[in-house]
Amino acid sequence: MIPKQDVPKQDVFAEQSLVQQPYRRIGAGFCGSVWSPDFTTTSTTVAIKREDGGPGRSLLNDYNIHQTIIQSLESCPLELRTFTVPQCLAFVPKEHPGWQDGKVLARFPPGYEACNILISERIPPMPADVRNRIIDKFCPSNPPSLPDQIRADDKNRDCLVRPYLGRSKHGRDQSRISFFSLRNCPLHVDQMYDLGLSPKDYSSAMAKTLAFLHWGAKIDANDIEFVLAPGNSAPQFSSTFLGGHSLWILDFDCCKPLSLDDAGVEQAARAFLKNDPFYPRPGRTNSYGLWEEFRSEFLQYSRLILDSQDLPTKLMDRIEELVGEKESAEGS
Repeated sequence: MIPKQDVPKQDVFAEQSLVQQPYRRIGAGFCGSVWSPDFTTTSTTVAIKREDGGPGRSLLNDYNIHQTIIQSLESCPLELRTFTVPQCLAFVPKEHPGWQDGKVLARFPPGYEACNILISERIPPMPADVRNRIIDKFCPSNPPSLPDQIRADDKNRDCLVRPYLGRSKHGRDQSRISFFSLRNCPLHVDQMYDLGLSPKDYSSAMAKTLAFLHWGAKIDANDIEFVLAPGNSAPQFSSTFLGGHSLWILDFDCCKPLSLDDAGVEQAARAFLKNDPFYPRPGRTNSYGLWEEFRSEFLQYSRLILDSQDLPTKLMDRIEELVGEKESAEGS
């Protein structure tokens, strides 16, 4: 493992005090809000996550897990590197003396106070032509002015696409749609087929990613997110609709270390099903047959890290058991 070098990375925080450009809020989650300088006026790729959300979340844990993932990539087989991880630049605690001069704090709106922050590489948003295609294809036209309102809303420049291979859009209650947003825009598996995308390619990439996270980085991958966005180098995928893009992983604050034993299998299985439906799933939602391919590839690529297939097979079997138990209970 490469030793962590926190002190040099604190220079990233000092660099933020040399610029006066205000931060824009580009997102928010249960852990806190996310900020960045405006992409239209700077070439920066920095994103700042503030620990100002709900209780029980830890940006320090996010930072430590993020570091573990990046360090584990050093020994990750090339065949498994089908995902992109943002650079992890610095964790800055609330007590850091750099807050005292007020220069970084002045870049936030009035009233914001010092808190724990995580500085990382910003995942690039989808470009305007892709955003317009998403609006034209999926934005409701009731009221008729809604598509133009979405285009004019500054928040919708921060567009990342969430690939949901474990959920279909068809048949979901359309009357429940109360808004449309390009931030964390969901793209369901049936919509992917409709757009000529290849869910199998994304499924394969996710299977390899999960094999690495469990057996290489040894974490449970609880509540991590996958997004489709432009790459920071050559794109992993390309399509007419989304253009060149890559599969990014982010948000590691809920992850925990994973023991390579039966207890770890149970922990990983429950984390898998607790997460948003990024992965294909067994059971009733497996209408496109992606689960069998996901399972097969997960087991295949786990062999590149583990000598034995005992734990990977137990994990896939346990996920199927838990889904079966849930569906039986719902049907009884």
